[in-house]
Amino acid sequence: MSRKIFRKRKRKKVGLMIASIGIGIVITFIIPVWGWIIAVGGALIYCGWYLMENNK
Repeated sequence: MSRKIFRKRKRKKVGLMIASIGIGIVITFIIPVWGWIIAVGGALIYCGWYLMENNK
């Protein structure tokens, strides 16, 4: 019985490690994309504001 519990714990730890690595890889690709989207949005707002102020 002790071996079954040990195997379940080991399998659970391995699953947790694999999930952590997968989440890390996904976050590595998603966060920079959102950062660029926010930066481009800010630049567009700034350009629009500049054009409205200097359009006389």
